[in-house]
Amino acid sequence: MRWTERQRAMLREMGIRLWLPEDAPATATSVVAATAAGATIAKEAKPSSSVAVVPPPAGAMRAEEPRRVPGLAAADWLVVGDALDPADPQQQQLLENMLRAIGVGLVAPTREHRAVYVVADAAPITAAIAAVAPRCVLALGRASAAALLGADAPLGGLRGRVHAHAGVPVVVTFSPAFLLRHPAEKARAWADLCLAVGALSAS
Repeated sequence: MRWTERQRAMLREMGIRLWLPEDAPATATSVVAATAAGATIAKEAKPSSSVAVVPPPAGAMRAEEPRRVPGLAAADWLVVGDALDPADPQQQQLLENMLRAIGVGLVAPTREHRAVYVVADAAPITAAIAAVAPRCVLALGRASAAALLGADAPLGGLRGRVHAHAGVPVVVTFSPAFLLRHPAEKARAWADLCLAVGALSAS
């Protein structure tokens, strides 16, 4: 993966130092990061998508009556997380930095360069996946992981591997609010983002 100067700047704002071996070929860069268990991820991947944040639909959906959710556009990425605190703009800023670090923006005209952000406790997840048809889902935080995977397990036991929901790859990582309280975990969050990029590339 070749990182642009803008992406490197986003990583610096996250507090992550990107390791680039001097002998790496110009066509690809091995992303090396530690998983929760201390294993190493070495993945060649090319981020190709951007994110458009849209409000979650109101109301609930009965499981036996799946339907498309108004306002959700088709996108390569679906990001499921907590409602961002409007009183803490750092949460939004960190979310944007995390996504931009893997080549993701907030607004894009096509599905290949777009993803959708929904709030875990407000969006009917199955309907959101049907509407967005993502190639990868990012679950930010324990509540989002529980909504997607159906098990309220500790986050540490869910990170570092690719799950699935309705046949779509799901990668679990920390929420922006948690990372602001525990900045030392940003390196692990970066490992999770790299894992998600690899899952999208393989889908």
